[in-house]
Amino acid sequence: MKTKFKGVLALFLVLFVQISFAQKKNVSGTVSDISGPLPGVSVLVQGTGTGVETDFDGKYSIKASSGDVLIFRYLGYKTTTKTVGISNTINLQMEEDSSTLDEVVVVAYGSQTKESIVGSVAVVTNEVLEKQQLVSVTNALQGTVSGVNIIASGGQPGNNPTIRIRGVGSINADASPLIILDGTPYNGNINSISSDQIESMNVLKDASSTALYGSRGANGVILINTKKGRLNAPTKITLRSSTGFANQAVQQHEMLNTDDQMIYSWEALRNSDVYINGIDATTAGQNASDALVSNLGYNPYGTSVPNPVDANGNLVTSDKLWETNWADLLFNEAAIRTEHGLTASGGSDASTYFFSANYLKQEGSISESDFERVTTRLNMTSSLNDWLKVGFNTSYSTSKQNNPTQSGSSYQSAVQWTTSVSSIYPLYKRDEDGALINDNFGNPIFDYGNNSSQAVNGVRPRLEGENAYGALFNYINLNNRDNIQANGNVQVKFSDNLNFKTTLGFEKVLFDSYGYVHNEFGYAANVGGRVSQTRNITNTLNFINALNFDKTFFDKHSVSASLIQEAYKLKVDGLNAQGVGFLPNVKVLNGSTTPEGVGGFLSEERMESYLARFAYNYDKKYFIEGSYRRDGSSRFSEDTRFGDFYSVGGSWIVSKENFLAGNSVLNYLKLSASYGELGNNRGIGYFPYLSLFETGYNELTQTGVILGAVSDPLLSWEKTASLNASLDFGFMDNRISGSIAYFERESIDLIYSKPLPGSTGNTSITTNVGALKNSGIELELNTVNIETDMFQWSTNLNITTTKNEITELTQESFINGTKRWEVGTSLYEFFIREYAGVDPSNGKALWFQDILDAEGEPTGEKKTTDEYADATRYATGKESLPDFQGGITNTFIYGDFDLNVLMNFSVGGYIYDSTYAGLMGSFETLGSSSSVDIANRWQKPGDITNVPRLQNSQNDFNATSSRFLFKNDYLRLKALTLGYNVPTNKIENIGLSRLRLYFQGDNLLTFQSHKGIDPEQSLSGTTNNRSFNQRIFSLGVNIEF
Repeated sequence: MKTKFKGVLALFLVLFVQISFAQKKNVSGTVSDISGPLPGVSVLVQGTGTGVETDFDGKYSIKASSGDVLIFRYLGYKTTTKTVGISNTINLQMEEDSSTLDEVVVVAYGSQTKESIVGSVAVVTNEVLEKQQLVSVTNALQGTVSGVNIIASGGQPGNNPTIRIRGVGSINADASPLIILDGTPYNGNINSISSDQIESMNVLKDASSTALYGSRGANGVILINTKKGRLNAPTKITLRSSTGFANQAVQQHEMLNTDDQMIYSWEALRNSDVYINGIDATTAGQNASDALVSNLGYNPYGTSVPNPVDANGNLVTSDKLWETNWADLLFNEAAIRTEHGLTASGGSDASTYFFSANYLKQEGSISESDFERVTTRLNMTSSLNDWLKVGFNTSYSTSKQNNPTQSGSSYQSAVQWTTSVSSIYPLYKRDEDGALINDNFGNPIFDYGNNSSQAVNGVRPRLEGENAYGALFNYINLNNRDNIQANGNVQVKFSDNLNFKTTLGFEKVLFDSYGYVHNEFGYAANVGGRVSQTRNITNTLNFINALNFDKTFFDKHSVSASLIQEAYKLKVDGLNAQGVGFLPNVKVLNGSTTPEGVGGFLSEERMESYLARFAYNYDKKYFIEGSYRRDGSSRFSEDTRFGDFYSVGGSWIVSKENFLAGNSVLNYLKLSASYGELGNNRGIGYFPYLSLFETGYNELTQTGVILGAVSDPLLSWEKTASLNASLDFGFMDNRISGSIAYFERESIDLIYSKPLPGSTGNTSITTNVGALKNSGIELELNTVNIETDMFQWSTNLNITTTKNEITELTQESFINGTKRWEVGTSLYEFFIREYAGVDPSNGKALWFQDILDAEGEPTGEKKTTDEYADATRYATGKESLPDFQGGITNTFIYGDFDLNVLMNFSVGGYIYDSTYAGLMGSFETLGSSSSVDIANRWQKPGDITNVPRLQNSQNDFNATSSRFLFKNDYLRLKALTLGYNVPTNKIENIGLSRLRLYFQGDNLLTFQSHKGIDPEQSLSGTTNNRSFNQRIFSLGVNIEF
């Protein structure tokens, strides 16, 4: 009996074990490294297609049976296996794999380990991009990468920002960096790339990093690397959705209301009679009261109040028929932003794939402006066998931009209108009694201020014939873009150390611009309306062949070399047409009764290049690298077509020396230096070395053929010599790490216009003249401030200081706007008249003037003058370039919550605010908007103030001078993200691997030394009635399964 019982029991145990091992169960745990949780680790059940990835907190949950083997993979770490046992929990601390740790750092024409890089390369990862709401992905570099200056001037979504890396290296040619997308040059609009497609952006700043781009790398290079799938990774689908609203990031200058505008207008009229015409104050006061409405042209108080201000300057009544707040009408204080995205990625043991689709619609800071975009991308790689690998990346983007005129000085410019036309003037037409005039359908009609049939409320002295708010509806300004980009590559592996890769890149950009001006209202009403259309088709073809060798000898001597050939072709086909004379509601070009013009062009550029790179390191401790490139460009003549560019660099990882081994404080120290010479041929035209003939109607009403501008047949490359020296460090197990770098860039043979005597028939010739030098220091500091199981706080700080100096010019000096360019000074130092305040005796503005000796030379002493034309222009010592700029990022993680705060700053730069100057115009032209600061004006003899008297007659009181030159320091809360990651155990039952809820805010706060304008204006430090950047608030959700 016992024997039978034992046999039954043994059989039962065997069956139980078999059932236990066969039954699926939830296995969960946390994957980390020595620093904390690891998100994105692949967890696979060996021999099956089952797999997941760890969430933001390193947690995972997967269905597996006892006895199954789990494979843990993460780039830069050793692949680890764990066998599922009785426990449902498997936690793992992964170990770094030094052989693969840094292979993801993409550099020119390849990749390198981070420690082997001898130049200056900054990496911005996808995690940084996700924490900002970006239309232009390059805006993510602002405040996060040292040495990069980005100005996003204006609130129109879809416009490209201005980007400069380590200063400005050219005066006339293109000074922007080269953009490389997945290895090939990108000539499209940068806003055609959505941020959810991007894995990283690498900024190459010095010659060692950029020399392989030769003639196109002098201004730095930005490598944009799109996402790829992972080998042996399960399919991961991510849905992203966010919606929010935006308003103006800063407040505009405060302006006078209608009542005060009327009072000060009266005062300006009276002062003109008293101080210019010599009339006594009593008579002048009555004259001003009687003439006020006729001079303004409008009376918002109605016919019952013919003189709203009495002879003593007192307002008769505050009751008005209208008071127009133009800013409320023209600025969009509730702009809607919506973005939705879908990505899918994964891979087998031989292939990977990544797919992305994204939709974005964002309204701009000006009413009726917006940007709508759809992007798609598919990236695939496949190893066909052990020696052949292929890859293919393709994307399509289409966008539509409604871009009403919002900056600049044209009459319909929205921002200029708010600072030029006061609230005295109505939005809609009024009769002489002030009543609304409606059309035949009972609708109000926009007032264009050009109704000369009315004595009152008919003709506006400011911007007559226009209405900026009406222009938003009566005009059309559309930009449509379609971008197709494809990139295919084949890599042949001859051995473990030798491979050949060929890459073919193609890009086609279709840009359509359409403009319509109303046939009845606005600046084209006198010609019956106008339609303008432009179409540009840009085709880029890039072919790269690379032979790469990489081998380590005797375990310590590592050598790598590349031989590369590249062929580049750019073709731009442009067509434009314009016509006038349209019937109502006819808005197509073929409806024109009078064609105005048609034009077109076909431009083509080709470049042939040969490259070589060699690198050697000993024991991964001492590194040297050299590169060479020879470019041949069709932009230059056969005699000067080819240019040679090179770089050399080296680094020493001091911390690997025996004398620092085991140091508990200093655990990483690296010294690097590089030097190289590069070129620049962008932004100079396609055939600048040729004197071309001009045809068409160039002899008044007769056709003819005439010789164009004189040219230099030996015109050649701009050249830049670049020096970089840096120190990287890490303390206390890298809890404190960072780098400090010194750079110097001198650009010579600048392509610029050299003056010629007018007797030659030309006033200038474009040739190689002039030189510029930029130098500075970059500092980056990373700290892990607090790190516990529940709470982490880390900080990143970067600071850059840049100096600009002109080292050679075609002449001793010359004036360029608010600057004087001469050797030894900066391109950005202001050279203007110096304001000396107000003469207390008469209220006139004063400026300083040099006292001259008998020979007409300055004695060094100054006097004041009230004649602006006699005042002396001085070098102010104040530049638009800041003394230093940078950003600081703080990241906080508490449990499942995370907070990321990015602030960028600029200190020491100056801005000339011409907008404010216009608002302080002393009422020379009545009806103009005015600042509330006019209240501090001079009113009577003896007054001490810096604001001159009001005067409705010609004066120079608000002319260009140091009076309107202000410090432009600012600190901006550029991006804030607050997120919550729902714990995995709460969502796995509904099939989700990650659920993240978040709030994002951009430009939430701006602290600035000079208010009233957005501090991001222009490199030159001048304003141009630009619209403001947007303050954006959004809520979003990310779902992964």
